Amino acid sequence: MKQTLITLFAVLALVGCGRGDEVDNAEDADESTVVTSSESALTTELSDEVTQPMSVSANDLATAASMRVRSHLQPPGCLTSTVNGATVTYVANDCTGPYGLVHVTGTLTAVYSRTSAGAVQVVISGTAVKVNGATVDISSTVKASQAGGVKKAEVVSDSSGTGPRGNTITRNGSYTATYDPTAECMTIDGTWMTKAGVRSGSTVVTGMKRCKGACPSAGGKIVHTIARTVITVSYDGTATAAWSASNGKSGTVTLQCK
Repeated sequence: MKQTLITLFAVLALVGCGRGDEVDNAEDADESTVVTSSESALTTELSDEVTQPMSVSANDLATAASMRVRSHLQPPGCLTSTVNGATVTYVANDCTGPYGLVHVTGTLTAVYSRTSAGAVQVVISGTAVKVNGATVDISSTVKASQAGGVKKAEVVSDSSGTGPRGNTITRNGSYTATYDPTAECMTIDGTWMTKAGVRSGSTVVTGMKRCKGACPSAGGKIVHTIARTVITVSYDGTATAAWSASNGKSGTVTLQCK
């Protein structure tokens, strides 16, 4: 019996060691990007008043946004919105919409204004908002603009959320989300501090592109630095991403995408 227990403990130890911290860190890096992608889909939709004339007041921006968002999210009646001056309160119940939004449920508050450069600025907050398999607490300031048919949202975020894997991620930093409405693709570039459980580090995302109904496109990359280890996650368009660590280790991580 004693020998059996020793053998069992040895096997369990080998299983635990076989996975390694590098895999956890690679998953954390991808999870933080998934949560950011879900957040950006929401913030981009709520700030998409870039076609409004410069003469439109903040109150009118809020009114226009309320009507547009309500018309975009489906099925009809899944979203209610209440306008109070330049502030809109949105309440979603399992809505689907543009920018890859799927199964959105929760309450969000958005305060609209114009920047000195003419961009639409929206301060967005919400608690336990469910979107695209993630649950996010949002506290973001968005500056939205458009050029050549491509929409851009510059986001400063101090948010947290639970990703599709169930990991709780806290993020503080900034990113830019660009959306091509013709191809229905969102691309994220940014830098933020990431904390997952007791693990924390910096995350730099470059060219993380995801089109409607697809896994991240080939060419996107995450560089996640934690303690003295640098983990690089590279996407190739499939549901599996490759990772490599500065200590020479490497492997793959299964993505939560369809």
